Amino acid sequence: MNNAGVMLPAPIEELTADQWQRQIDLNITGLMNVIGAFVPQLVAAAGTRGVADLINTSSIAAQNIFPNFAVYSATKAYVTHLSRHLRAELGAKNVRVSAIEPGIVGTELQSHVTDEGARAWLEGSKETMEWLTPQDVAQTVGFIASLPPRANLQQVTIMPTGQPS
Repeated sequence: MNNAGVMLPAPIEELTADQWQRQIDLNITGLMNVIGAFVPQLVAAAGTRGVADLINTSSIAAQNIFPNFAVYSATKAYVTHLSRHLRAELGAKNVRVSAIEPGIVGTELQSHVTDEGARAWLEGSKETMEWLTPQDVAQTVGFIASLPPRANLQQVTIMPTGQPS
């Protein structure tokens, strides 16, 4: 389970290059470093056990448009698209690759947000919907990994029931 990430939304005109780089470094480069470290072990495990799983955490932001979340959303679109490519590349070696794209989950992720507008939007959303819990995501990951070796969920989106997009 490859689950590192930081979300630092801000209007693009603010030119917060340091925040852009931080998101790219963790959400893309960090993801790639984990993949590089574990793919040989996943291939070996699949050879021994018949199947192994690489599950990358993306976000609903990879699919939907959220003003001021452009860089974060782009990094998560990278995760989803890379996962599709890796699934094609590693599937023949019985390594299943999936991207999980959660909507809003109550974690520390929101505590990193410095943009006042984004913080207000996130806080307001708590009043209109019940956020997902980490346990909801973990249960979904468990389901993905428990499928028969012949089945691979390429991409799974899990949303709070009340989150419209």
